[in-house]
Amino acid sequence: MIGTGGIGKRVHIPAYLNNKHAHLVALVDTDKKKAKRTARKFNIDKVFSSVDDLFEKEEIDAVSVCTPPDSHASIVLKAFDYGADVLCEKPLAISLDDGKTMVRASRTKGKTLMVGFHRRFFPNYQEARECILRGDLGHVYCVEDHFIEPNPLFGWAKSEWFFRQGTGGVLLDLAPHVFDMLNFMFDSFPTAVSAYASTFLDSPVEDACTFLVEYPEGRIGIGVVSWLSSMVTENINILGTGQDLYVSPSFFFKSNSMGVREVSLFRAASESLLSMKFPNLSMLRTRRANPYQREIDYFVECLRKGKRSQTSALNALSVLIACDATREAFEKKCTIRVPSPEES
Repeated sequence: MIGTGGIGKRVHIPAYLNNKHAHLVALVDTDKKKAKRTARKFNIDKVFSSVDDLFEKEEIDAVSVCTPPDSHASIVLKAFDYGADVLCEKPLAISLDDGKTMVRASRTKGKTLMVGFHRRFFPNYQEARECILRGDLGHVYCVEDHFIEPNPLFGWAKSEWFFRQGTGGVLLDLAPHVFDMLNFMFDSFPTAVSAYASTFLDSPVEDACTFLVEYPEGRIGIGVVSWLSSMVTENINILGTGQDLYVSPSFFFKSNSMGVREVSLFRAASESLLSMKFPNLSMLRTRRANPYQREIDYFVECLRKGKRSQTSALNALSVLIACDATREAFEKKCTIRVPSPEES
């Protein structure tokens, strides 16, 4: 595992240690003292201060890249040169040129490049996608995704790169998750985007952004991302000509003309209130899971069985292209065409 910051310690290390098919060999961090502290905490034997040192001294099948976004490209390309498969935290990179180079390299080297879009691994979101693909909802014409968190400064991450132009802001922190989810639900890539972003706190980067995304066949995606909440809030409204879905990591609610139509009430109500008000409502159920563990398990399974990852490098490039277009859209205050990753 390369990088021993918050996402590595909270997510990747425990998940690999919980997977019976993986052996976590070593940690890599330029801050070797921090890496040694983390290694002692999790009883990991080996620590290195550089990627080259790791590969020169160990036989490594795969790496998790948990470093700031501006280092992703160089680390991933080096891992490919050494013959390793890669799970890289999002975003894929901070520039389109780097993203394209990474995707080309994964194809040329025949190596897996999976990007950490953990939200795909919530069971409720996976079931929602299956409902769409089966046609249960009719023609899905709109998907609205809200993903709101506390500012990293007040939350779990104190790293300064979150607040540096080029690596930080909600457009690189949270928007990639939303674009990936819209792609996941629509099973296609966007064609155009318009956006509005703002900075409410004293910061050089945006802390709130709303964007409208056009997809083929007249479909619309709406994304709302923000660092202005005191708690993590995420939910998705899926509107179809036959039925609608309201889905979150812990709730799955389907409505039609014979059921409850006012989905907006669920936004205003707490989960406990829903449980009290609708204890016998068959369309409503709760379900929780650890998406990070499921993500790591899936990555390991893909490598063991030679499966192609659903969180493909091409999709990650599409997300990066969409984020880049969104920034241009709110800076120019106009709608920007989003080229497909194949065009790139």
